[in-house]
Amino acid sequence: MKISNQQLFWMILMLNVGINLLIAINLVIRSGHQDAWLSSMISGLVGLGAVYLGTIVSLRHPNQTLVKFSTVILGKWLGKLVVIPYMAQWFIVIPLIMRDQYHFVHTNVLFMTPAWMIIGSLLLVMIYTVLQGGIEIIARCTQLWAPILIVIMILTFGFTLNNLDWRALFPVYGLTGMGPILTGSLVPASLLAESVNIMMLIAFVDKPDKKTKRAALSGLLMSAFFITMGILWVLMTFGWHIASKLKYPFFDMVKLVYLMEFIQNMDILIMAVWLVSIFVKMSIYLFIAGYGLAQWVGKEKRWKHFVIVPVLTTSVLSFLLIRSNLPNELIMNRLWISIFLPLNGYVIPLLLLIVSAIRFRSGKPGKQSGDQKATSGQETNEDQNQTSAGGQDLPAGQDPSNHPNSSGDHQDKDQQQSKDVSQEGNGQQTSDEQQSFESEEQKQAGNEQQAAGGQQTHEQRPAAQEGNQRESGSQRQDSNQEES
Repeated sequence: MKISNQQLFWMILMLNVGINLLIAINLVIRSGHQDAWLSSMISGLVGLGAVYLGTIVSLRHPNQTLVKFSTVILGKWLGKLVVIPYMAQWFIVIPLIMRDQYHFVHTNVLFMTPAWMIIGSLLLVMIYTVLQGGIEIIARCTQLWAPILIVIMILTFGFTLNNLDWRALFPVYGLTGMGPILTGSLVPASLLAESVNIMMLIAFVDKPDKKTKRAALSGLLMSAFFITMGILWVLMTFGWHIASKLKYPFFDMVKLVYLMEFIQNMDILIMAVWLVSIFVKMSIYLFIAGYGLAQWVGKEKRWKHFVIVPVLTTSVLSFLLIRSNLPNELIMNRLWISIFLPLNGYVIPLLLLIVSAIRFRSGKPGKQSGDQKATSGQETNEDQNQTSAGGQDLPAGQDPSNHPNSSGDHQDKDQQQSKDVSQEGNGQQTSDEQQSFESEEQKQAGNEQQAAGGQQTHEQRPAAQEGNQRESGSQRQDSNQEES
């Protein structure tokens, strides 16, 4: 599963724009009044800092998720411990968004549709998407729909220009002060700081580098820009008195679009974009919850089996939240602002960054310094010594080189054996050469004997001929004497 930097940019954008325009505008305007747009700008800076920390830590340990590099940095047990707050956030976010999505659809479109139908249908689509292709399919879906979201947002801002009243923004800072502005920035800041979960996504980026950091920061900046523009448009359309009492002020603003007697009902387009945006956000959280849980228990290859856990928790908690009807403001103040924003957004990433900078001083992502390489080399030698000692553990305080079965002795023996083998091979080669030389001498001697035998045969032939001539001569003399 691999995603590109461009897809990461669109994912960050979709993670933040939809949910903030849906539930955060009302809460921001309640605190910041006509200066709520200043609160949005401050929240953008807070979210930008969280994303920057998460990106820097992730780029120091490429191809590793938060669950993996936290154990590399802090050790096995402490690394798993610091991941627990993130896992709690992953498992809580999905049912909360599902509850808000149900209320939005039930209030504006499907009045008589039961909750299990709305929640179940959306959950089935999410499960299919995550199990079918994981984060890669989600990224492609985001890359397809995010530009459409941008176009619809720009058209919305353009078509509502005739409804704006700039005087609703004044006086700036005069009636509110810094306290309410900062208070109003906490809700969108806590939502934007969720982008720190980029530490679970950068591991899937193909060739992460400086462009990855630029894509993440650009995605969050553009998200903050559209959220600020949305708050400005709502304030200039309704004024802060009316907007603070509306549950979905941005959606109600789009309903007022009416141009040339035929451009109207654009709220359907906004609803479609919101549905896709919420679907992308929940699918990403469903994936990182299942994948992160699988890595946390050491079953990374079977991560699809662990997706059932967030699915079950979402099914149960969604109905409990719908029946309890807890206000979003209470949940945001008790969990997001008090716990998740400071702890998950800044404390843990900053801790991981500091410890990583101390332990991995090279400045290059995921590489060790020279001292650490020497230390790791010593540890490797110790492991080899233990292995060469027949798997026996050495006594405490004893130098492995002094052990009778240490790797040093084995290396000396191996070297001596190799020398003996080479000497034996040289001796065998010498004896073979001597044998071949002797065999050549024997062949030469045999040839000389054959030559001598041939000379004797030639010498014997004339003697035999002379004897035959003598015998024939004597026989002739005897025959002549008898005739006479």
